[in-house]
Amino acid sequence: MYLEDLIRPAIIHSGEGVAYANQEFCTLIGADTPAELIGEPLDPFITEPEWAVLSDSFEELLNGDTATCRHQLTLDCANETACETIAVSAATTWDGQSQIRTVFISLSQPNLNTSTTLGGNAIDQAPVGVTVADVTLDDEPLIYVNDGFGDITGYPRDEVLGQNCRFLQGDGTRDEPVAKMRAAIDAEQSVTVELRNYRKDGTEFWNRITLSPVENSDGTVTHYLGFQQNISEMKTHQRELLLFETYAEQADSVLFITDAEGVIQYVNPAFERITGYSAAEAIGQTPRILNSGDQDEAFYEEFWETITAGETWEAEIANQTKAGERYETTQRVTPIEDDRGTIQYYVAFEKEITQKQLRRQVLDVLNRVLRHNVRNSVTVIDGYAELLATSSGDVDVQAVADSIREQAGSLESISERTAAIRRLIGLIDSDEDPIQMPLSRTVSTVEQYRSEYADVEIKLAIEDQNSATIVYGAVFEVALKELIENAIEHNDQPTPRIEITITAIEERNMAVVTVADNGPRIPQATWEIIKSGQETPMRHAEGIGLWVIYWSVSTLGGTIELKSNEPRGNKITLEVPLTETLE
Repeated sequence: MYLEDLIRPAIIHSGEGVAYANQEFCTLIGADTPAELIGEPLDPFITEPEWAVLSDSFEELLNGDTATCRHQLTLDCANETACETIAVSAATTWDGQSQIRTVFISLSQPNLNTSTTLGGNAIDQAPVGVTVADVTLDDEPLIYVNDGFGDITGYPRDEVLGQNCRFLQGDGTRDEPVAKMRAAIDAEQSVTVELRNYRKDGTEFWNRITLSPVENSDGTVTHYLGFQQNISEMKTHQRELLLFETYAEQADSVLFITDAEGVIQYVNPAFERITGYSAAEAIGQTPRILNSGDQDEAFYEEFWETITAGETWEAEIANQTKAGERYETTQRVTPIEDDRGTIQYYVAFEKEITQKQLRRQVLDVLNRVLRHNVRNSVTVIDGYAELLATSSGDVDVQAVADSIREQAGSLESISERTAAIRRLIGLIDSDEDPIQMPLSRTVSTVEQYRSEYADVEIKLAIEDQNSATIVYGAVFEVALKELIENAIEHNDQPTPRIEITITAIEERNMAVVTVADNGPRIPQATWEIIKSGQETPMRHAEGIGLWVIYWSVSTLGGTIELKSNEPRGNKITLEVPLTETLE
């Protein structure tokens, strides 16, 4: 019988007394041989309150109401000592009769043969969790856990001995690694999995579990040795690395990483696209392959002094592509240190200088959008003029004339909008220092529109303005005026209402501007087309006005978002950079 091979006290019993006891149980309670205990009741070895609870559980086992039970018991042991144990019981068959098998696990320290199996105190004090599960018992309970297991999971030894280790699982535990462990145990093989587990206080952690079978002298697997390692920090690092790689791969701007010696280890797709160097050509080289010759030796000396001191360096530089073309960029290089403060890598991020980049983009979209809108209007006018010239007297001349006037008005509106666009391009292309605009100046801008449009309700709230200013104030003013004009001119309500809120968020160094109206909803499809810069049959004035707003904010290096304004209208929110607070 396999009970002879156990190194823990174990008995087989029923309500009528002990049917079998191994030598370990005899030694525990002070009996000389197992024969002394056959037929003896079990209750003399167990304190009275605990026996009452235990006997109820035994009855449930024999009736088939439960598969296993676990109780913490105090046994009356040899030399009149009290032994704190965990009793794990299950129904079994002995000599053709229904009986109960109970194994006792010591709480002071499970009496495994650690000298030959577990390495003694070295296992007890290991910095990782170490467990032993008995696969010969029902539900494969834990019969040993070291202190490291408690440190990782927060569970004390008396709460886990005698239980299957699945109590660490929870809602976030995936089925796949659990099934992989189960399959390995059934096949008596070793396995390593990583899964989300939960501590006693409910907090989750990532657990790397390695299970290895332990055989007895005849080669039968009787136990599984488990190692638990908290890898939550590693998982966080992997998650952050994945986010970084995702951002780097999708970013429109150049990003590359060098080692501590300045040798390139990684480049993103934007690097390949903009510089003309493939990843294979760049990796292993230094950033000197991009040197245009515009920066002198003193410039690079300052650069290396800054980053080797662990500080971030940023400057506007001129680089050169593989084809020899120069491009101007703002480059930021950040040192990455290890836990000891030693620099391991440098991350370089390049962004093409905003004004020059947006100028090319603005001119390209302007050419296509204006050409498309003007061509549409001219085509309509030409068609109606031909209709009048060739038609009979049954043509509704008034309707045709109204259509011609409408298209002519659209052309006039387009002409007016181009003035704002020309001003925008001039501001982008200017070599002069940018004119800063205090947020408080928006008050006078709003007053101009209040005076010009007396039937329009315009509310303005400037929160926490202090002395905050916007760097390219003239460009911001173009966007703000277009926002107000768009909200007024396309409003179909008897009383157009516009609410403007401006907030300076100095900790983020950003101004948040919200313009909400009660006019007709701007179609989301139109908005997406404006952002993409595609040629489209947009409504002439509205489309170009929104286009100016979008690209003005983009020029500032800001963001723009369109939402509905309940119960009616649009809410456009801008975020644009602020300068440093004025003294």
